[in-house]
Amino acid sequence: MFFFEIDDDIALKHLEIHDAAPLFRLTDESRDTLRKWLSWVDHTKTTEDSKSFIESGLKQFADKKGLTTGILYHGELTGVVSFNQFDWTNNIGSIGYWLGSKYEGKGIMTRAVSGLI
Repeated sequence: MFFFEIDDDIALKHLEIHDAAPLFRLTDESRDTLRKWLSWVDHTKTTEDSKSFIESGLKQFADKKGLTTGILYHGELTGVVSFNQFDWTNNIGSIGYWLGSKYEGKGIMTRAVSGLI
């Protein structure tokens, strides 16, 4: 599995099926903030929806089409950063990211995106 330590505070890791419940809780807690920017939030209604997201990300990685990682801050899941798709012909990838509302303002996402790149 993918694991990358960015610094003493932050690491990126493949999301695994056992991360579905914490990922759903984080999404649910941050729903009001996230829905302004991310249309999928209102379609994420259960832990099973988060599990499906994780499975999709793992398949995408296995197919070499993208990389979806959970952001760990002091070992706790705080958000997601990903290459939503790889364009191997042009050597580019599009980046997507979101952070739980209670983790904003700590420089987490800046460091997570830098680490992903």
